[in-house]
Amino acid sequence: MYAQIQFACLLVAVCLVGSISAQVYSRGPCPEVTVQENFDVNRYLGIWYEAARFYTTFQKDSRCVVANYTLKDNGHINVLNSGYFPGEGYGSDVGDGKPNPDNPAKIGLKFNTLQPRGKYWVLDTDYDTYTLVHSCSSFFDLFNVQLNWILVRDSSLSTGDASKIQPQLTKFEKQGIYIDRFQFYGHVNCPPKDTGV
Repeated sequence: MYAQIQFACLLVAVCLVGSISAQVYSRGPCPEVTVQENFDVNRYLGIWYEAARFYTTFQKDSRCVVANYTLKDNGHINVLNSGYFPGEGYGSDVGDGKPNPDNPAKIGLKFNTLQPRGKYWVLDTDYDTYTLVHSCSSFFDLFNVQLNWILVRDSSLSTGDASKIQPQLTKFEKQGIYIDRFQFYGHVNCPPKDTGV
């Protein structure tokens, strides 16, 4: 009977995961991570360039990804993500980030009103150079689905060369995150935005 319940739970979890726009799965529960202490939202605002990420279907093949964070009157963060999709040109999406009042490094993020807030957790940042962003959902502790990003302030660090961000990869690894799952696209030969090519 226990095996049947376990299988039913696994089947439900697989169905749930099929609807999630992430494709990096691991066995077991989410890693136990720590987030940035004394997180300062105001210092975090501004432009960030994507240097590395886990695979996601909603970002598939995109490169030249830029995130621009600005503060709203209600204390939420306006998230403007843009990137280049080969064959399609540039695209963008606007989201709303809500910092947890008890722990502002744990931000709830959504991109439409019907969507529940996903986790956007800032594991580590120096505000001026890099930030490490983590999101994870666990399904009955049987397996988890993760999204992880390394963002940098200087686009010259976002070249597709992992060695330029090795210290940040090491920080992720120390938090129990498999760094071999990262993909590196970078900001090299980004097409001009006005041409769409």
